[in-house]
Amino acid sequence: MNKPTVITDQEKLVALSKKLEEAEEELKYRLSHFRGVAHESASGELAYSELKVLEDYVENLKKEVAALKEKLGIK
Repeated sequence: MNKPTVITDQEKLVALSKKLEEAEEELKYRLSHFRGVAHESASGELAYSELKVLEDYVENLKKEVAALKEKLGIK
């Protein structure tokens, strides 16, 4: 039976930083191509909802990275 692998805080920080970088790039791309929600446009409303979810995901990643950096004593 395989032992569960334990990820160190440093490894977790590296992984989260990479995810954050990728998510920020995706957010920048989507923001640059978002033209607002047209009246009664289901696709526009869906794009807006996806954009808001992505913004929230980026914010949560930032908080998690900041908390890990603080725990590790990194500025």
